[in-house]
Amino acid sequence: MAHPQSITVKEVCDLAEDWFHGVASGEPGGSIARLFRYPDARIHVPDGQGFSLEDHRLLHKQWTAEKHLLGEFHLTTVSDAPPRVKAVGTVYWEARYSEAPSSGPGLIKAVVGEDWIIERRSDGKLCYVLYVNSFFHLLPDSAQVLL
Repeated sequence: MAHPQSITVKEVCDLAEDWFHGVASGEPGGSIARLFRYPDARIHVPDGQGFSLEDHRLLHKQWTAEKHLLGEFHLTTVSDAPPRVKAVGTVYWEARYSEAPSSGPGLIKAVVGEDWIIERRSDGKLCYVLYVNSFFHLLPDSAQVLL
């Protein structure tokens, strides 16, 4: 039986769904920070960049019709006090450019590797402590990502 404070895959997926809904809806960085342990959190991407939550929102403004589908996630306990896990998995992401490119496909399709450290707060809610995209693979018929 799981310890009462144990973090479950379902809870991690619920947190991720809240995050991806906020990303797709353009939720401001100051508001979406509620999902993070530290309000000045960064989203770390494979090329070494670290986006603030607001910079991440502004990056996503160039896209519309975003879709995030969670793949399988595996959890490893990092600590019991506070309860923390490392969550490793994948997300299928697609989005259209708000302004269609003059040539080539306009739909981005990618599989993104996600490595997160997640903590249970004293109020029982989960939050991201560390958010890392470990890889970003465009699918063969995808538009390029312009940063």
